[in-house]
Amino acid sequence: MSSLAVFDFDRTIVQDDSDNTIINKLREKKPPPEWEVTNQDWTPYMSDVFEHAYSAGLHPSHILDSIASMRPTPGMQELFRELHERGWHLLVLTDANSVFVDHWLDTHGLKDTVTAVVTNKAFWNNNRLFIEPCMRQGSCALCPTNLCKTLALEQFCEGRSYRRLVYCGDGRNDYCPAKHLPSTSTVYPRSGFPLHTLIKNEPSSVSARVVPWEDAFAILRDLFNDKQK
Repeated sequence: MSSLAVFDFDRTIVQDDSDNTIINKLREKKPPPEWEVTNQDWTPYMSDVFEHAYSAGLHPSHILDSIASMRPTPGMQELFRELHERGWHLLVLTDANSVFVDHWLDTHGLKDTVTAVVTNKAFWNNNRLFIEPCMRQGSCALCPTNLCKTLALEQFCEGRSYRRLVYCGDGRNDYCPAKHLPSTSTVYPRSGFPLHTLIKNEPSSVSARVVPWEDAFAILRDLFNDKQK
């Protein structure tokens, strides 16, 4: 029986945020659209960003080069390869988009280690990037309408049995799945980031074992005591 490791993408697998990377790139050519603080859904806003990027002449190669340049979190590449070698299933579960995630994983030689990517669908059409919601949900108040990670994880695991389940993330949108993990699993919140703060403020809300981390070598050591990194 396999084990499953679930990873967020932005500020977990990579040090940076992929959307903000493109927003900053767009600022070099044209001011990005304003963000309405009252709008809870980020995905429609990023559709506006991609439209601005297209009208500003930001070519797909410029966008993809910016995504490829994002730094991996220290130890994350080693962790992915070790999990893959040991037969684990790796799920990337993120509110980014498929073009960004697939391109980064492929550029950094990790695509073959990943079992699946669950995220917002993105595609190019005449050099303009379009994005579609991963799902449309209204049952979870903690999550945006385009992605409840708890629901997405349940859908992925349907029909599968895993001996061991671990979840690694950093943001507020990782709190919902962390709250729903069974006590036999482990959640790895990145130290000093929102997920870690939320769990510290409400420790009883999470039944899983909680192991904060600063780099992925710490996760590697915790998972496999024989790996002395």
